Amino acid sequence: MIILLLLSSLQLWIADGAGTERDRNRDGAGTGSNRSRDGNSSVHTAENEEYRDKAREMFLHAYRGYLEHAYPYDELRPISCSGVSTWGNFSLTLIDSLDTMVIMGLQEEFRDAVQRVLANSDFNVDKNVSVFETNIRVVGGLLSAHLLLQRAGGVEDIPEGWPCTGPLLDMAVDVASRLLPAFATPTGLPYGTTNLRYGVPRGETTVTGVAGCGTYLLEFGLLSRLTGDPSYEHAARRALRSLYNARSTIDLMGNHIDVSSGEWVYREAGIGGNVDSYYEYLLKAGLYFDDLELVRQFKVLYRSVVRYLQHEFWYIWANMFSGMPTIPNVSTLDAFWPSLQVLIGDIAAAKKTLTNFYSLVTHYGFTPEMFSLLNGQLSPGMETYPLRPEFAESLVYMYQATGDQMWRNMGKQIVDSIELSTKTKCGYATVGNVLTHSLEDSMESFFLSETTKYLYLLFSDDHWVFDEEVWDENVTMSLDEEHVCAPNSFGYTFTTEAHPLPKGVLGCCYPKQKVEDHHINKMFKGSAVNEVQHPFSFFTFPLPPVHYPSLPLSYELSTLEDWFLVTVAGSHSHCLQSQAPPPPPAEVHSCKIQPWYARYEVYGAEFNKLVGKKAFRVVDRNS
Repeated sequence: MIILLLLSSLQLWIADGAGTERDRNRDGAGTGSNRSRDGNSSVHTAENEEYRDKAREMFLHAYRGYLEHAYPYDELRPISCSGVSTWGNFSLTLIDSLDTMVIMGLQEEFRDAVQRVLANSDFNVDKNVSVFETNIRVVGGLLSAHLLLQRAGGVEDIPEGWPCTGPLLDMAVDVASRLLPAFATPTGLPYGTTNLRYGVPRGETTVTGVAGCGTYLLEFGLLSRLTGDPSYEHAARRALRSLYNARSTIDLMGNHIDVSSGEWVYREAGIGGNVDSYYEYLLKAGLYFDDLELVRQFKVLYRSVVRYLQHEFWYIWANMFSGMPTIPNVSTLDAFWPSLQVLIGDIAAAKKTLTNFYSLVTHYGFTPEMFSLLNGQLSPGMETYPLRPEFAESLVYMYQATGDQMWRNMGKQIVDSIELSTKTKCGYATVGNVLTHSLEDSMESFFLSETTKYLYLLFSDDHWVFDEEVWDENVTMSLDEEHVCAPNSFGYTFTTEAHPLPKGVLGCCYPKQKVEDHHINKMFKGSAVNEVQHPFSFFTFPLPPVHYPSLPLSYELSTLEDWFLVTVAGSHSHCLQSQAPPPPPAEVHSCKIQPWYARYEVYGAEFNKLVGKKAFRVVDRNS
């Protein structure tokens, strides 16, 4: 498999594929050339390997503590060594950390965890959950684990028909289907909460954060390509389209929006909490699905962010309509931004922002939840550090782009601080105050899904995630004879929860133009009546009175899917506050399918300045 490692003005590809299985070490690092990208001395090499192993031991200590003291609850309380259900009571930490085990070469732990998930997880429960969190942590975790089965080794563990079928994929489809009713709004923007069994609760607020509306296309789009059901991808794209169309005249996005009316509720523009992953998915999904329109939208928004929000390479909050500063605070969540800047080639700006955040690390030992630029102090009530990954994430991107040991040295301080200040007898605890390093009895699942993973990758040379070769020996053409099916090739894109999704799988099951055909054929096959059983087991609905054969396919699907989202899901009065008439037909994105190497032709001119520098592809932030 040929990996797309384009470190250009438009993206870094996390390259997958690294030769055959016999070329790999058990710890997940390929034997390769054992190179040191920055010409490190043997001392640096030894230190990097030491810190890579420390990151893995950090994961194992926390994971074993979770299994022993918290499973099957969602998360571990690392001080009291007990469990707590936080996001839905479906063993969240277990699902969220599956692919981290594959990344770290922990095959036995991975197989055991998969068996636990398959045997004990049940999502048909009367439970209100966050649509956003359930998607990024559960759907993303299940999808990534399903697609990494081949990487985990053990041919006997790979189901027949993989990657287009499999129990983990079935489970991801089940969860995503239970989230889909939240998208049945007049705008296509989803509610923030839904009930896994009954849909959106009566009286649920119509106000949702921007990130909660726009962080679905990577997971939902891939689900559609694997299953042939366009409902998921269409819902995610419709939400993205509505968000972008709601931007201000100066191309800034607010913070919270009313999903029923499309009116802005909180109008502060920023790149941090409740907004961050929207930017990330515009860029990464655009690159992952070869959608240049999404990349263009990110570029438009990026220019305005730099113009109105950037101050000395910090990013503050401003009024979305005037651009005037409103909140001169920076958040630890902002530390993800340099990773997107690396992906679009703005490395000089990324370096300055990362260096700014490192100044906080050297002062406090961690990046505080919020810091005021007005007085140079911690924001009251925001002195915590809940083991967040964003700073380490950007360090990985920056090191892969530059090969400068300096970025790894910054990461060493993060490892040392976490180990010294937060380790408990059964896990790692949230820092309650970065001034005193007092601890709180909490360890969120993203510590295992993201923080330890990024730290491990930061110090890993020759890992298959960064390899440039085709990994699969059995490469096949897809249904339309234009897509190559190489499930673990052509690079990986990391979701906002750091779940790696391989690019090469997109040509295996139902590429874009085959998804709609398959869905329509499945609905109408053998049925002469105007009633269809949708793949969602709890929906049976009549088709709208439209003469489909006389319409072009794009209009037909737009009408059907928009009608489905608003009328079908919305018709359950016990799920939604109100029922709105179907919106006018929305434009369905479609672009000519191109071979993978066309990317070089399209973007090659923009990558000239970065020729020869290796970087990896990620699903979190592209532009």
